[in-house]
Amino acid sequence: MTFFARFMRSSLTSARRAICSSSYSQQNRLRCEFDKVAKRSEKRCLTTASYSYGDYGFYNNPSRCKASVLLGASFAFLGFFENKEEEKEPAVITTIKRSILLIQKGEFKKAEQMLHIALRQAQSLQNEDGITYVYDVMANLAFEVGEFEKAEKLFRSVMQRILAAGTPQDDLKIVHMSLKMAKILESKGDLLNAENGYQFCMKILQDHIDKGTEDIDIITLWSMNLDWYAHLLLNMARYSEAMNFMQKAYDLCVKLNGELHEQCVVLLNDLGSISFMKGNLDEAIEYLNKAAEIGKQLPDMEDIASIHVNLGNVYLKKGLLDEAKKCCAKGWKLSKDKNNYESLDEAKACLDEVNKLLTK
Repeated sequence: MTFFARFMRSSLTSARRAICSSSYSQQNRLRCEFDKVAKRSEKRCLTTASYSYGDYGFYNNPSRCKASVLLGASFAFLGFFENKEEEKEPAVITTIKRSILLIQKGEFKKAEQMLHIALRQAQSLQNEDGITYVYDVMANLAFEVGEFEKAEKLFRSVMQRILAAGTPQDDLKIVHMSLKMAKILESKGDLLNAENGYQFCMKILQDHIDKGTEDIDIITLWSMNLDWYAHLLLNMARYSEAMNFMQKAYDLCVKLNGELHEQCVVLLNDLGSISFMKGNLDEAIEYLNKAAEIGKQLPDMEDIASIHVNLGNVYLKKGLLDEAKKCCAKGWKLSKDKNNYESLDEAKACLDEVNKLLTK
Protein backbone atom coordinates (compact mmCIF):
# COMPACT_ATOMS: atom_id res chain seq x y z
CA MET A 1 0.00 0.00 0.00
CA THR A 2 1.39 3.42 -0.94
CA PHE A 3 1.95 6.23 1.53
CA PHE A 4 -0.96 8.11 -0.02
CA ALA A 5 -3.35 5.19 0.44
CA ARG A 6 -2.19 4.58 4.02
CA PHE A 7 -2.59 8.24 4.85
CA MET A 8 -6.13 8.38 3.49
CA ARG A 9 -7.10 5.43 5.68
CA SER A 10 -5.16 5.94 8.88
CA SER A 11 -5.06 8.43 11.74
CA LEU A 12 -2.16 9.69 13.83
CA THR A 13 -1.62 8.12 17.24
CA SER A 14 2.00 8.32 18.40
CA ALA A 15 3.68 11.18 20.25
CA ARG A 16 7.13 12.54 19.56
CA ARG A 17 9.81 11.88 22.16
CA ALA A 18 11.59 15.02 23.36
CA ILE A 19 15.36 15.05 23.01
CA CYS A 20 16.13 18.09 25.16
CA SER A 21 15.87 16.43 28.56
CA SER A 22 18.52 17.41 31.07
CA SER A 23 19.32 13.71 31.52
CA TYR A 24 20.70 13.50 27.99
CA SER A 25 24.37 13.60 27.11
CA GLN A 26 26.20 16.82 26.27
CA GLN A 27 26.14 15.87 22.59
CA ASN A 28 22.35 15.56 22.60
CA ARG A 29 22.08 18.83 24.54
CA LEU A 30 24.18 20.60 21.93
CA ARG A 31 22.20 18.93 19.14
CA CYS A 32 19.08 20.38 20.72
CA GLU A 33 20.60 23.87 20.63
CA PHE A 34 21.37 23.48 16.92
CA ASP A 35 17.88 22.21 16.23
CA LYS A 36 16.18 25.19 17.89
CA VAL A 37 17.33 27.51 15.10
CA ALA A 38 15.78 25.31 12.43
CA LYS A 39 12.59 24.77 14.43
CA ARG A 40 12.04 28.48 15.07
CA SER A 41 12.61 29.15 11.38
CA GLU A 42 10.29 26.33 10.41
CA LYS A 43 7.57 27.44 12.83
CA ARG A 44 7.32 30.75 11.00
CA CYS A 45 6.93 28.99 7.65
CA LEU A 46 4.19 26.45 8.10
CA THR A 47 0.87 28.06 7.35
CA THR A 48 0.09 28.41 3.67
CA ALA A 49 -3.00 27.27 1.83
CA SER A 50 -2.31 24.16 -0.20
CA TYR A 51 -3.82 25.80 -3.24
CA SER A 52 -1.02 28.37 -3.38
CA TYR A 53 2.41 26.93 -2.67
CA GLY A 54 4.14 30.01 -4.10
CA ASP A 55 3.04 31.86 -0.97
CA TYR A 56 5.06 29.47 1.17
CA GLY A 57 7.93 31.92 1.17
CA PHE A 58 10.37 29.50 2.74
CA TYR A 59 12.99 30.34 0.15
CA ASN A 60 11.74 32.97 -2.23
CA ASN A 61 10.39 35.64 0.11
CA PRO A 62 12.97 38.31 1.02
CA SER A 63 11.42 38.67 4.46
CA ARG A 64 11.52 34.86 4.71
CA CYS A 65 8.41 33.29 6.15
CA LYS A 66 5.13 34.85 7.08
CA ALA A 67 2.80 32.77 9.23
CA SER A 68 -0.08 33.52 6.94
CA VAL A 69 -2.43 32.19 4.32
CA LEU A 70 -2.30 34.70 1.50
CA LEU A 71 -4.82 35.66 -1.12
CA GLY A 72 -4.07 35.65 -4.83
CA ALA A 73 -3.42 32.43 -6.71
CA SER A 74 -5.57 30.52 -4.25
CA PHE A 75 -8.67 32.48 -5.16
CA ALA A 76 -7.92 32.23 -8.87
CA PHE A 77 -8.12 28.45 -8.48
CA LEU A 78 -11.74 28.66 -7.42
CA GLY A 79 -14.30 29.93 -9.90
CA PHE A 80 -16.39 30.76 -6.86
CA PHE A 81 -14.17 33.76 -6.15
CA GLU A 82 -14.23 35.23 -9.65
CA ASN A 83 -16.60 38.17 -9.82
CA LYS A 84 -17.19 40.94 -12.25
CA GLU A 85 -16.05 44.29 -10.94
CA GLU A 86 -19.55 45.72 -10.84
CA GLU A 87 -20.89 42.82 -8.77
CA LYS A 88 -20.95 43.08 -5.00
CA GLU A 89 -18.43 40.82 -3.31
CA PRO A 90 -20.19 37.79 -1.74
CA ALA A 91 -20.21 37.79 2.05
CA VAL A 92 -18.28 34.51 2.20
CA ILE A 93 -15.33 36.05 0.35
CA THR A 94 -15.29 39.01 2.71
CA THR A 95 -15.37 36.64 5.69
CA ILE A 96 -12.50 34.53 4.33
CA LYS A 97 -10.42 37.65 3.69
CA ARG A 98 -11.02 38.79 7.25
CA SER A 99 -9.97 35.40 8.61
CA ILE A 100 -6.76 35.53 6.57
CA LEU A 101 -5.96 39.00 7.87
CA LEU A 102 -6.44 37.68 11.41
CA ILE A 103 -4.03 34.82 10.66
CA GLN A 104 -1.47 37.31 9.37
CA LYS A 105 -1.82 39.25 12.64
CA GLY A 106 -1.39 36.06 14.68
CA GLU A 107 -4.94 36.17 16.08
CA PHE A 108 -5.52 32.49 15.47
CA LYS A 109 -8.56 31.92 17.71
CA LYS A 110 -10.47 34.78 16.12
CA ALA A 111 -9.40 33.53 12.69
CA GLU A 112 -10.77 30.08 13.42
CA GLN A 113 -14.09 31.54 14.54
CA MET A 114 -14.25 33.61 11.36
CA LEU A 115 -13.50 30.55 9.24
CA HIS A 116 -16.40 28.66 10.81
CA ILE A 117 -18.66 31.54 9.80
CA ALA A 118 -17.23 31.38 6.27
CA LEU A 119 -17.83 27.63 6.18
CA ARG A 120 -21.49 28.06 7.10
CA GLN A 121 -21.84 30.75 4.44
CA ALA A 122 -20.26 28.53 1.77
CA GLN A 123 -22.46 25.61 2.84
CA SER A 124 -25.59 27.75 2.63
CA LEU A 125 -24.62 28.64 -0.94
CA GLN A 126 -23.90 24.94 -1.63
CA ASN A 127 -20.63 26.00 -3.23
CA GLU A 128 -18.35 22.97 -3.07
CA ASP A 129 -15.22 24.85 -4.14
CA GLY A 130 -15.79 27.44 -1.44
CA ILE A 131 -16.27 24.74 1.20
CA THR A 132 -13.09 22.98 0.08
CA TYR A 133 -11.08 26.19 0.22
CA VAL A 134 -12.27 27.00 3.75
CA TYR A 135 -11.38 23.47 4.89
CA ASP A 136 -7.92 23.95 3.38
CA VAL A 137 -7.33 27.22 5.23
CA MET A 138 -8.60 25.59 8.43
CA ALA A 139 -6.20 22.68 7.95
CA ASN A 140 -3.23 24.99 7.52
CA LEU A 141 -4.26 27.07 10.52
CA ALA A 142 -4.48 23.93 12.68
CA PHE A 143 -1.06 22.92 11.34
CA GLU A 144 0.38 26.31 12.32
CA VAL A 145 -0.85 26.17 15.91
CA GLY A 146 0.20 22.54 16.41
CA GLU A 147 -3.27 20.99 16.46
CA PHE A 148 -2.07 18.06 14.39
CA GLU A 149 -5.01 15.72 14.88
CA LYS A 150 -7.36 18.41 13.61
CA ALA A 151 -5.00 19.31 10.75
CA GLU A 152 -4.73 15.66 9.69
CA LYS A 153 -8.51 15.24 9.53
CA LEU A 154 -8.98 18.48 7.61
CA PHE A 155 -6.19 17.74 5.12
CA ARG A 156 -7.71 14.30 4.54
CA SER A 157 -11.11 15.89 3.93
CA VAL A 158 -9.64 18.37 1.44
CA MET A 159 -7.82 15.57 -0.39
CA GLN A 160 -10.95 13.45 -0.60
CA ARG A 161 -12.97 16.37 -1.95
CA ILE A 162 -10.52 17.41 -4.65
CA LEU A 163 -9.84 13.80 -5.67
CA ALA A 164 -13.58 13.26 -6.03
CA ALA A 165 -13.64 16.36 -8.25
CA GLY A 166 -11.11 14.72 -10.58
CA THR A 167 -7.75 15.95 -9.28
CA PRO A 168 -5.03 13.32 -9.96
CA GLN A 169 -2.94 11.92 -7.10
CA ASP A 170 0.24 13.48 -8.48
CA ASP A 171 -1.24 16.99 -8.62
CA LEU A 172 0.88 19.57 -6.81
CA LYS A 173 -1.98 20.40 -4.44
CA ILE A 174 -1.96 16.77 -3.29
CA VAL A 175 1.84 16.81 -3.04
CA HIS A 176 1.77 19.96 -0.92
CA MET A 177 -0.73 18.49 1.54
CA SER A 178 1.08 15.14 1.59
CA LEU A 179 4.32 16.93 2.42
CA LYS A 180 2.70 18.66 5.38
CA MET A 181 1.17 15.37 6.48
CA ALA A 182 4.63 13.81 6.43
CA LYS A 183 5.80 16.65 8.68
CA ILE A 184 2.90 15.91 11.05
CA LEU A 185 3.80 12.22 11.12
CA GLU A 186 7.39 13.16 11.92
CA SER A 187 6.31 15.45 14.74
CA LYS A 188 4.22 12.59 16.14
CA GLY A 189 7.21 10.25 16.12
CA ASP A 190 6.00 8.03 13.25
CA LEU A 191 9.30 8.35 11.42
CA LEU A 192 8.87 5.38 9.08
CA ASN A 193 5.60 6.63 7.61
CA ALA A 194 6.95 10.18 7.59
CA GLU A 195 9.84 8.98 5.44
CA ASN A 196 7.40 7.21 3.11
CA GLY A 197 5.52 10.49 2.81
CA TYR A 198 8.59 12.55 2.00
CA GLN A 199 9.68 9.98 -0.58
CA PHE A 200 6.19 9.93 -2.14
CA CYS A 201 6.39 13.69 -2.64
CA MET A 202 10.01 13.58 -3.73
CA LYS A 203 9.34 11.07 -6.50
CA ILE A 204 6.64 13.25 -8.05
CA LEU A 205 8.66 16.45 -7.71
CA GLN A 206 11.84 14.79 -8.98
CA ASP A 207 10.03 13.95 -12.22
CA HIS A 208 9.30 17.66 -12.71
CA ILE A 209 12.87 18.66 -11.81
CA ASP A 210 14.35 16.06 -14.20
CA LYS A 211 12.25 17.55 -17.00
CA GLY A 212 13.91 20.91 -16.39
CA THR A 213 10.93 22.75 -14.98
CA GLU A 214 11.38 26.42 -14.16
CA ASP A 215 8.05 26.66 -12.32
CA ILE A 216 8.84 28.52 -9.08
CA ASP A 217 6.02 26.72 -7.24
CA ILE A 218 7.51 23.33 -8.04
CA ILE A 219 11.06 24.42 -7.24
CA THR A 220 9.99 25.95 -3.92
CA LEU A 221 8.06 22.81 -2.99
CA TRP A 222 11.09 20.72 -3.98
CA SER A 223 13.29 22.87 -1.75
CA MET A 224 10.94 22.39 1.18
CA ASN A 225 10.87 18.63 0.55
CA LEU A 226 14.67 18.38 0.56
CA ASP A 227 14.97 20.43 3.74
CA TRP A 228 12.30 18.58 5.71
CA TYR A 229 13.49 15.16 4.58
CA ALA A 230 17.04 16.04 5.61
CA HIS A 231 15.80 16.94 9.09
CA LEU A 232 13.98 13.63 9.34
CA LEU A 233 17.15 11.76 8.39
CA LEU A 234 19.04 13.78 10.99
CA ASN A 235 16.49 12.75 13.63
CA MET A 236 17.01 9.13 12.55
CA ALA A 237 20.81 9.51 12.97
CA ARG A 238 21.34 8.85 9.25
CA TYR A 239 23.86 11.64 9.07
CA SER A 240 25.49 11.00 5.69
CA GLU A 241 22.11 10.90 3.94
CA ALA A 242 20.96 13.95 5.88
CA MET A 243 24.07 15.85 4.80
CA ASN A 244 23.43 14.97 1.16
CA PHE A 245 19.85 16.27 1.14
CA MET A 246 20.65 19.30 3.30
CA GLN A 247 23.46 20.28 0.94
CA LYS A 248 21.04 20.05 -1.99
CA ALA A 249 18.56 22.23 -0.11
CA TYR A 250 21.27 24.78 0.63
CA ASP A 251 22.55 24.85 -2.96
CA LEU A 252 19.02 25.37 -4.24
CA CYS A 253 18.38 28.12 -1.69
CA VAL A 254 21.49 29.96 -2.89
CA LYS A 255 20.40 29.48 -6.50
CA LEU A 256 16.94 30.88 -5.79
CA ASN A 257 17.84 33.72 -3.44
CA GLY A 258 21.56 34.32 -3.48
CA GLU A 259 23.84 33.60 -0.54
CA LEU A 260 22.77 36.70 1.40
CA HIS A 261 19.45 35.31 2.63
CA GLU A 262 18.21 34.28 6.05
CA GLN A 263 17.11 30.81 5.00
CA CYS A 264 20.56 30.13 3.56
CA VAL A 265 22.01 31.06 6.95
CA VAL A 266 19.61 28.68 8.69
CA LEU A 267 20.61 25.89 6.31
CA LEU A 268 24.29 26.56 7.00
CA ASN A 269 23.45 26.15 10.68
CA ASP A 270 21.78 22.83 9.82
CA LEU A 271 24.83 21.68 7.87
CA GLY A 272 26.93 22.58 10.90
CA SER A 273 24.56 20.57 13.08
CA ILE A 274 24.94 17.47 10.92
CA SER A 275 28.71 17.87 10.82
CA PHE A 276 28.71 18.16 14.60
CA MET A 277 26.66 14.99 14.99
CA LYS A 278 29.03 13.17 12.64
CA GLY A 279 31.93 14.25 14.83
CA ASN A 280 33.40 16.55 12.17
CA LEU A 281 33.92 19.51 14.48
CA ASP A 282 36.22 21.46 12.16
CA GLU A 283 33.67 21.18 9.36
CA ALA A 284 30.92 22.29 11.75
CA ILE A 285 32.98 25.34 12.70
CA GLU A 286 33.48 26.17 9.02
CA TYR A 287 29.73 26.08 8.30
CA LEU A 288 28.82 28.05 11.42
CA ASN A 289 31.50 30.67 10.85
CA LYS A 290 30.14 31.18 7.35
CA ALA A 291 26.60 31.45 8.72
CA ALA A 292 27.72 34.01 11.31
CA GLU A 293 29.59 36.08 8.72
CA ILE A 294 26.61 36.22 6.37
CA GLY A 295 24.35 36.93 9.34
CA LYS A 296 26.29 40.13 10.04
CA GLN A 297 24.80 41.50 6.83
CA LEU A 298 21.26 40.57 7.90
CA PRO A 299 20.61 42.86 10.88
CA ASP A 300 16.96 41.87 11.16
CA MET A 301 17.64 38.14 11.41
CA GLU A 302 16.08 36.96 14.64
CA ASP A 303 18.08 33.76 15.14
CA ILE A 304 21.61 34.98 14.44
CA ALA A 305 22.42 35.01 18.18
CA SER A 306 21.75 31.28 18.41
CA ILE A 307 24.19 30.60 15.59
CA HIS A 308 26.95 32.31 17.58
CA VAL A 309 25.98 30.22 20.60
CA ASN A 310 26.05 27.06 18.49
CA LEU A 311 29.53 27.98 17.30
CA GLY A 312 30.55 28.52 20.91
CA ASN A 313 29.21 25.09 21.81
CA VAL A 314 31.32 23.45 19.11
CA TYR A 315 34.42 25.24 20.37
CA LEU A 316 33.45 24.07 23.85
CA LYS A 317 33.26 20.49 22.59
CA LYS A 318 36.77 20.90 21.14
CA GLY A 319 38.06 22.25 24.44
CA LEU A 320 38.83 25.69 22.97
CA LEU A 321 37.41 27.58 25.91
CA ASP A 322 38.54 31.11 25.01
CA GLU A 323 36.97 30.87 21.55
CA ALA A 324 33.84 29.33 23.07
CA LYS A 325 33.52 32.16 25.59
CA LYS A 326 33.95 34.79 22.89
CA CYS A 327 31.23 33.28 20.67
CA CYS A 328 28.76 32.72 23.50
CA ALA A 329 29.34 36.26 24.78
CA LYS A 330 28.60 37.54 21.28
CA GLY A 331 25.43 35.47 21.24
CA TRP A 332 24.46 36.85 24.65
CA LYS A 333 24.91 40.45 23.47
CA LEU A 334 22.93 39.91 20.27
CA SER A 335 20.15 38.20 22.24
CA LYS A 336 20.05 41.10 24.67
CA ASP A 337 19.92 43.65 21.86
CA LYS A 338 17.02 41.84 20.18
CA ASN A 339 15.18 40.92 23.40
CA ASN A 340 15.39 37.28 22.31
CA TYR A 341 15.01 35.58 25.68
CA GLU A 342 15.24 32.02 24.37
CA SER A 343 18.60 32.73 22.74
CA LEU A 344 19.63 34.60 25.88
CA ASP A 345 19.06 31.46 27.94
CA GLU A 346 21.08 29.43 25.43
CA ALA A 347 23.96 31.91 25.62
CA LYS A 348 23.88 31.99 29.43
CA ALA A 349 23.99 28.18 29.62
CA CYS A 350 26.99 28.15 27.29
CA LEU A 351 28.82 30.84 29.28
CA ASP A 352 28.09 29.09 32.57
CA GLU A 353 29.59 25.87 31.19
CA VAL A 354 32.67 27.69 29.89
CA ASN A 355 33.24 29.56 33.15
CA LYS A 356 32.85 26.35 35.14
CA LEU A 357 35.57 24.69 33.07
CA LEU A 358 37.83 27.75 33.21
CA THR A 359 37.76 27.77 37.02
CA LYS A 360 38.75 24.11 37.35
